[in-house]
Amino acid sequence: MPAEHRNDLQTEIAAAAARLIAEDGYDYATAKRKAAAEIVGESGARRALPDNAVVEHELRRYLHTFEGDEYRRRLAALRQLALQLMQRFADFNPHLVGAVLNGTATVHSNIHLHLFTDSAKDVEIFLMNEGIEFEAEQPGGRGEAGAALEELQFVIGTDQQALPHRVGVVLSVHDTNAIRVAPRFRSTAADLHPVEAAGRASATALTGMLRQMESVR
Repeated sequence: MPAEHRNDLQTEIAAAAARLIAEDGYDYATAKRKAAAEIVGESGARRALPDNAVVEHELRRYLHTFEGDEYRRRLAALRQLALQLMQRFADFNPHLVGAVLNGTATVHSNIHLHLFTDSAKDVEIFLMNEGIEFEAEQPGGRGEAGAALEELQFVIGTDQQALPHRVGVVLSVHDTNAIRVAPRFRSTAADLHPVEAAGRASATALTGMLRQMESVR
């Protein structure tokens, strides 16, 4: 298959995957497989899969095009909620990652925070003392540099019109020294704010970005 045709096909698959992520809440891997199977069939799906950067670009384009102001209000509200959570978890050096940071948050998106602390148990005790019911899971990738020690998930209620009534929160607990490992999901998209593209943001960085964006509206 010529490279030009292959790139066109992968862009088509990425656009279809982006729609599945935005509308149905699929994760990237599932959305890509499903979109490829629908477009080229099961047998050729694996060879045609686009990389996540292409899907992320198409998802951001989809959200801007089809959700517009609703998307922008939701993203702003999610970032403000994330900042409130980061202030609440300040003792554990929280950093925002994922879709809420990079601007691809859909109505299905969770808020993902990385915590850097000497003890995952301390985070669990904090949640219990705060009256937050949570589920603990052993994350994948154990043994890799900077890998999470534990993943804690819970749901919080919201009363903001721009958000669903309940928003999921995922806390990935990392060793203190893991902050030295470069974030995995940095973006090279030229139109992103540097904090959005960085792959990981502290509360200070997020606050600065929100103030800067508010000032230019």
